[in-house]
Amino acid sequence: MPVDKQVLLRYRVLNRCFRNQFREFTIDDLVDECNAALRKADKPDVSKRTIQNDINTLEADYGIMLDEKLKRGRQRLYRYRDTSYTLPLFRMNDQERNKIQDAIRVLEGFEGDPMYEWARSLLIQVGAGLFDEDTSSVVSFQSNPDLEGLRHFSKLLQAILTKRVLKLTYKPFGKDTLTDRIYPYHLKQFNDRWYLIAQAIGYDTLAHYALDRIESFEEIALPYKESGVDFNHYFDDIIGVTVPERYEPVDVILRVWNNRFHYIKTKPLHLSQRIIAEEGGYTRISINVKINRELISLLLSFGPDVEVIAPASLRKMLAKDISVMSERYPIDK
Repeated sequence: MPVDKQVLLRYRVLNRCFRNQFREFTIDDLVDECNAALRKADKPDVSKRTIQNDINTLEADYGIMLDEKLKRGRQRLYRYRDTSYTLPLFRMNDQERNKIQDAIRVLEGFEGDPMYEWARSLLIQVGAGLFDEDTSSVVSFQSNPDLEGLRHFSKLLQAILTKRVLKLTYKPFGKDTLTDRIYPYHLKQFNDRWYLIAQAIGYDTLAHYALDRIESFEEIALPYKESGVDFNHYFDDIIGVTVPERYEPVDVILRVWNNRFHYIKTKPLHLSQRIIAEEGGYTRISINVKINRELISLLLSFGPDVEVIAPASLRKMLAKDISVMSERYPIDK
């Protein structure tokens, strides 16, 4: 039956209270909870009689079953017999359930991270309907919800999971728009941006596409090609998303001045990071990685606090970039 928004809000609050196995609600408590939610929505308070009528309607029309034996003295308390039950009004549809499942799949990529279990359990609870729409945020993450590329995320994830071939229109920075037919394989985040890892038809190597540079994509009727790549380990030897597949990892030796080393020690540049020696005002460390643009950008971001000792080829790359930057952005004397 149709339910107006104000009634639906009261039903949502009552459903939450009835599911709470850690608190006992009297009828007065239920009235207070409903009115608090109504005030937050700029709606007028309701009476005890209204809430009693709501409960009667839920029992008669929706078949909810409350624990009749739950009392405090002579005062009745309100709770579902089965606190895992939720009103059909607030059960997820298939589309909503798929979104939750997609989010859990993304989080599985962070397994082992201290935040993983907390975040995954939170999503599972959201999926079970334990939180309401008006639940206040208790944790904030550093992210930009307005990133243009995120509008593609869900559909790209579904294309990967369902093994669909895509025709993708992409606009690289400073280059002409290109159109590729691709086999999508993996989504990866780096430096607050998301990338699609895929193989373009006609190429042997994998490519990465920044989601915010994707203009459009559509499914095309071609057979899907499995990648054969283990993405659990594909990025082990790099920093970032660009994997130079023809090159082997090398030992990169860095001299890090101590004012910056305390930061790098607690937030390693790479999982292979180890200390070689502590000498005076600096510490020498090594990481074993393939050299790519993301590594170079990261090292440049530390300025004079980090010096590359080896390999010589990486020192030359950095020196060239520093020279170009000095020409473009001369410092006034």
